[in-house]
Amino acid sequence: MSSRVTKTARAGGRFLLLAFAFVAASVGAGAVDCKPVRDVKDFVPVWNDLVIGPGGRDHSCTLRLLTPDARITGVVMGADGKSTRTVESAAEFVGWYEKRPTETFWERTLNSSVEVYENVARVTRTYEVRASAKGPVLATGIEDFQLIFEGGEWRAFAMLWQDATPGKPLPGRYLAPSR
Repeated sequence: MSSRVTKTARAGGRFLLLAFAFVAASVGAGAVDCKPVRDVKDFVPVWNDLVIGPGGRDHSCTLRLLTPDARITGVVMGADGKSTRTVESAAEFVGWYEKRPTETFWERTLNSSVEVYENVARVTRTYEVRASAKGPVLATGIEDFQLIFEGGEWRAFAMLWQDATPGKPLPGRYLAPSR
């Protein structure tokens, strides 16, 4: 498959489907106009615009959407049914794809919800993954972002994701239309 939906885990040769993958290119010489997320309900559409699609993307705006100390954590199920964690910093997450500029990633949001209290928010998003924009669904899963509002913008300081596993599809409450 020329466009890869799975990526090899950095250790142990395990495979993991990224709920969110970055498709990369080198940062251009000119200034990049990053869209700040001033309304928390805009977080998912802005995130999707930055990380979904063909290769050759600039990652400076993705890094701006994440706090410098952000952690991206995936829960990956092994063939034995046991889960392991993959934890990356924002720079590691982006860096993996910057080394692979031909990677493509196609994902569609199935549903998202937002809960806010003052300057903290939780955004839950379910997704389906495809190898191409119109290809068959290869996986579904769930992501949970923890956001902080600082400097007039919402930014993610944590993201936790897991693909649905065989025999355990996403619960219906995560697939219902957004409230």
